[in-house]
Amino acid sequence: MKATLLILGVLHRGNFHPYEIKRRLTAAMVECYSDVDVGTLYYAIRQLDKEGLIAAVSQERVARGGMRTVYKITKAGRTEFRSLLHQQFETDGPVSQTLYGALLFLHLCDLAVVEEIVRKRIERLDAAIAKLEPIREAMKPVISTGGDYLLRHLDKARHLDRDWLKALLADIKARRVHDVSDPSLLER
Repeated sequence: MKATLLILGVLHRGNFHPYEIKRRLTAAMVECYSDVDVGTLYYAIRQLDKEGLIAAVSQERVARGGMRTVYKITKAGRTEFRSLLHQQFETDGPVSQTLYGALLFLHLCDLAVVEEIVRKRIERLDAAIAKLEPIREAMKPVISTGGDYLLRHLDKARHLDRDWLKALLADIKARRVHDVSDPSLLER
């Protein structure tokens, strides 16, 4: 997952300085389910500013005498964010590695687009699950203990992801997708 997606997503909530963006992402525990290093956000923020996806809106004095810049998302940034968000939903792989970060911003998606993407992911998982059983049966006479555990884990992980995606799809179809009820609680 790109840091760009996370930064732009946080800036949908308001104008923030880099430390506040980092604090909010840390509070959302992105390091537990994303390969984005929160420490590299400062570099990514400078790049987004250069690309015109975010813009400085003010400077604040900090306690130690320095200054920090507060950023806002631009119109181009909102367009890029939506595109990156939909791309993230299309990314193949286990949902824990591909969708957890994107789910922070599910309420900002075009739900019709994401509904179709999730439906296709479920179809791909169904096909992957169907392919696995004949492989297990064919390998039964020669498979090692480690190989058997690997295939059993693949099967369980695919079933878990598929069932999880089906529940997500049901909420998307029913339009039971919403933001947090009180965004001010995120400021703590």
